[in-house]
Amino acid sequence: MIPEKIYFLTSNSFKAEEFESAFKYSGFDYEIVLENIQEIMHFELEVIVKDKLLKAYKAFGNPCVVEHGAIHIDALNGLPGGISKVVWDTINEKICSLIQPTESRNATAKTLVGYCDGKNLHFFPGETKGTISDKARGIRKFQWDPIFIPNGSIQTYGELGFPGKEKFSQATKAWKLLLQYLEKNKI
Repeated sequence: MIPEKIYFLTSNSFKAEEFESAFKYSGFDYEIVLENIQEIMHFELEVIVKDKLLKAYKAFGNPCVVEHGAIHIDALNGLPGGISKVVWDTINEKICSLIQPTESRNATAKTLVGYCDGKNLHFFPGETKGTISDKARGIRKFQWDPIFIPNGSIQTYGELGFPGKEKFSQATKAWKLLLQYLEKNKI
């Protein structure tokens, strides 16, 4: 059963913009609730999103949605993974220099959207393959957007901006899976 309104809990304006873009023509009533949910530190997105979703539902008391993203860099054995925000906020574009010239610059951007309907938890993954640039590029400063070049583009997410990023975005893919689920389970 799908509630009358979908609530997305976030304190991140970039995430709110991406959510709204995905939902604005969906036909679902939604609201973005500016709520800072304390995140646990963990490498795995599933662990973070489950914890975040349970905290959100407990605090908010209504069916709700949360999201968490990560960048997994091959040369760094998948780091920074679920702690991408902390790593980016700490060292910023210096992350580019952690990859040696002889190493692969391949990376995977991942997003996991979690939805709690009040009884069950549902998870919707999105993934985009790409590479890490040698330095930050672009004006969109959403965490690691300035250093991630999605396959099929020569520009970083930071250069593509928004909505240009949507064509490749792992978050857009995850939001679409949630929308498909909601559409399929409407009463």
